[in-house]
Amino acid sequence: MITLTGFTDEALTSFPGQVRMASQAGLTHIELRRIGTRPILEASTRTLAAGQDALADHGVRVSCIATGLGKQPVNAPLGPHLDGLRRAAAFAHRFGTPFVRTFSWFTTTPDTDRARVLDQMSLFAAVAQDEDVTLLHENEKGIFGDTPERCLELVAASGNTLRLIFDPANFVQCGVRPFDHAWPQLVDDVSYLHAKDARAATGRVTPVGEGDGQWAELADWLRASDWDGFCSLEPHLGLSGRGGPVTTRRWVDALATLRSVLAA
Repeated sequence: MITLTGFTDEALTSFPGQVRMASQAGLTHIELRRIGTRPILEASTRTLAAGQDALADHGVRVSCIATGLGKQPVNAPLGPHLDGLRRAAAFAHRFGTPFVRTFSWFTTTPDTDRARVLDQMSLFAAVAQDEDVTLLHENEKGIFGDTPERCLELVAASGNTLRLIFDPANFVQCGVRPFDHAWPQLVDDVSYLHAKDARAATGRVTPVGEGDGQWAELADWLRASDWDGFCSLEPHLGLSGRGGPVTTRRWVDALATLRSVLAA
């Protein structure tokens, strides 16, 4: 069964407001990237406690700790990333989710940087196992794992413990056909979907179903196979104006569109 979740911080700055919006829209989960204006890994103990209270007040749970770990240059010092992963794991346990999002480092020379990236991912995987969490890798444009083939290399380097976030829009931006080319290779390793779309000609992000992300084909497959996992709305509304009725309405409308596509 598909469980809908989402990046509510794209619509509102206020975390209690985000949780209330999600609950009113019928969501049981949200993806935790920020609490307020700060990234989740920078949250204070007081902020975390307030966040837990807001979630409990509305009966909403956390689907994933959406860190930016690994979303740095490949030659950045690794120590702070490993420390951040341990902190993220503690947050995952605190908020009752098994999942922590990561990336595989920005590189313009993936073939040259392959050995370093795979070694670093193996270290990430070891920490995740020690901390009893599941790493989710997102196929962000410009990182090592921005093609399906290199995503599979990362899974292998982790000892097959790394799971994948499948983001059709990000694959479109990398010139990859999401359903025709990426999905058949990755489906067995996918535990999570990011719901946004993009147009191949410009790379511009669009609502689900309005780009070249092959969402209709993917949705047909998901229904036919009774796929079980999270699908997280990430409409990329932009940060300016967060907190007003316009971004809130756009986010709720994007959620309605996603529901329609998945149910068609």
